[in-house]
Amino acid sequence: MPPISSDIEEINRYKKRMKLNDAEAFFMLGGAYARGELGLQEDMSKALELWNKAADLGSCMAHYSLGIMYNIADGVERDLDKAIHHWKLAAMGGHEMARQHLGTSEIQSGNIDRAIKHFMIAARSGEKDSLKIVGDGYKAKQVTKDEYASTLRAYQETNDGMKSKQRDKAHNAYQQGHFDVGR
Repeated sequence: MPPISSDIEEINRYKKRMKLNDAEAFFMLGGAYARGELGLQEDMSKALELWNKAADLGSCMAHYSLGIMYNIADGVERDLDKAIHHWKLAAMGGHEMARQHLGTSEIQSGNIDRAIKHFMIAARSGEKDSLKIVGDGYKAKQVTKDEYASTLRAYQETNDGMKSKQRDKAHNAYQQGHFDVGR
């Protein structure tokens, strides 16, 4: 497929994919509305509509984004129950940050044991901040030595499995602003 030459062309490609019920296309166009990109006016209502459709089609990224919207009241009324609902669905899809948010919400509810379990799952999937929280839990004697050790090993294995020269090169290019993700 040739490179995209304009914002209008990119929007049209998303719309074609949306006709085929492509969850990622709904999610990406929703993100463009949320951020006011691709020449579109920022429109959180449209973003909400598109992300809900993407979520219905199984996008864990859309569920995560909806959770954030409901948690911080961005374009919607704050609703922590809806935020948690969407984060649970995103976490089941493998979204580590959703899992971390679930851990945080469990802490706020006083469910430390459940929170630690969420953080351990996220850390084992490679989420660095969750690993730090598990480490803090170990220091506070809320996590056993074996739990911390197995979480640390799984975290390391996950990160080692994701290392490659090509990935490092892409990461460095992204950090230097040489390309946009999603385009």
